[in-house]
Amino acid sequence: MSFIKRLFGSGESPAHGAKPDLNGIWYFVKVHKCGAIARVRIDRNNDLSLDDDAETYVVRKQVVDNVCYGMAELEVHFDSSRNETNRHVENGEFVTREEWDSQEKLRIAPHNNE
Repeated sequence: MSFIKRLFGSGESPAHGAKPDLNGIWYFVKVHKCGAIARVRIDRNNDLSLDDDAETYVVRKQVVDNVCYGMAELEVHFDSSRNETNRHVENGEFVTREEWDSQEKLRIAPHNNE
């Protein structure tokens, strides 16, 4: 189960005093253009649309990283209970939250100019 939480980011802890994000699902996508990782939130209540069969749901999101502005397209399918059943990313790949955390630590680490 911990692998699933790391992969989907569902173990996201809220800031001190903040309400937990019960409807949000976090995905971490490494965009192929320059290898930068983008964080994407999907809201189960607001982002899902009925799929062609009118019984299941789908969400499609354009993902743009903040390093080289590479673009990927995320597509996730859900069952009638809004549980994920399938996912795909074009021009990128899914990675773990830990990989995103590592990237962010490097990005915001102070540079020593001496």
